[in-house]
Amino acid sequence: MNCPGSVALIQRLRDLGLLNEMESDEPEYRTMGSTAHEAAYTALTNGEEAWELIGRTFGKHEVDLEMSQAIQVYLDECLRVVTENPGGQVYNEFGIDYPEFHELFYGTLDRGYVSGNKMFIRDFKFGQGIAIDIEWNPQIMYYAFGLLRHHPEVDVVDLGIVQPRAFHEDGPIRTWETSAESIRSWAEEKLKPAMELTALDNDLLPGPHCRFCPAKLVCPVMVSLFGAAMQADPNQVINLSMANLSLSYNQVQAVKSYCKALETEMLRRLMKSEKSEFAKLVNKKADRVWKDGAKEEFVNKYGREAFTEPSLKSPAQMEKMGEGAKELVKSWAFTPQTGFTVARRDDKRREVVATNISETFKLRSEDDA
Repeated sequence: MNCPGSVALIQRLRDLGLLNEMESDEPEYRTMGSTAHEAAYTALTNGEEAWELIGRTFGKHEVDLEMSQAIQVYLDECLRVVTENPGGQVYNEFGIDYPEFHELFYGTLDRGYVSGNKMFIRDFKFGQGIAIDIEWNPQIMYYAFGLLRHHPEVDVVDLGIVQPRAFHEDGPIRTWETSAESIRSWAEEKLKPAMELTALDNDLLPGPHCRFCPAKLVCPVMVSLFGAAMQADPNQVINLSMANLSLSYNQVQAVKSYCKALETEMLRRLMKSEKSEFAKLVNKKADRVWKDGAKEEFVNKYGREAFTEPSLKSPAQMEKMGEGAKELVKSWAFTPQTGFTVARRDDKRREVVATNISETFKLRSEDDA
């Protein structure tokens, strides 16, 4: 929906047999996410708790304690929906398609549940890099529309994202309720035109969405943006008008995504013993760790001096201790002001209006008086 030309570009790579080699950035994150989804599906299917998955391998990874804790949040939410709305029909990792709507409409939803005239969609996101919003989220609405095909009796749709490892001001479980009619209207008025446009429009439109595109390394627009950034004079930035500065800033995330993908691809090639004139394979930097027996040796020689003083856990760690601790955290924790940074207009944080230094000192002087 953001970049109609990407569909034709990706299809071309698929036709050439190159798509599997076009690694998106952070491939480890993707494979970890696949493992978490497969493990969660197994638990839901077998009626298991997440702790029972620890030590078992799904896909390329083994489930550890951290992953099991994230999965359990998802399992608990799925159970809550069923408990509060009994007698419904469950859909786990359910394949959706709708050829009458569009030949390219297909996908797999994580969790669907239909009870009476109400449908619940829950999407499990294991990633922690980007916290996803739920209201008018096109991916989740897409899943809902695909499942509505099988349930014309549904009037109300409850959409939800379960993302335990990413901070969001609305918490790890974010839900939004809307009507089935609004989902269908969105599909006809927004989704279908966007899908049909991909057959006619080859425009490539860069933006934050580029980080998820497997074709970013060969995308002409991304390559040209990277080339322009390499050739630009950094000293000229201060002379840009605010209009031109804003246009350039809007492409920063796309260029960062390209750079990250470039680094990942270079690592992949070097791991295959390919040679580069400008890059080499080295060991990652790591902190020193103690050998077995070091604790006893240092304790015998230095006693209590070998240990650090105990410190209070962080607010986030305290909240995990229970509801009582969460209430105490609300009373005793705060977010300090550490300065300012730049964010895109679609960022959820409140905008701060800056004042100049003289005004700031004037206000402080008045407060002191």
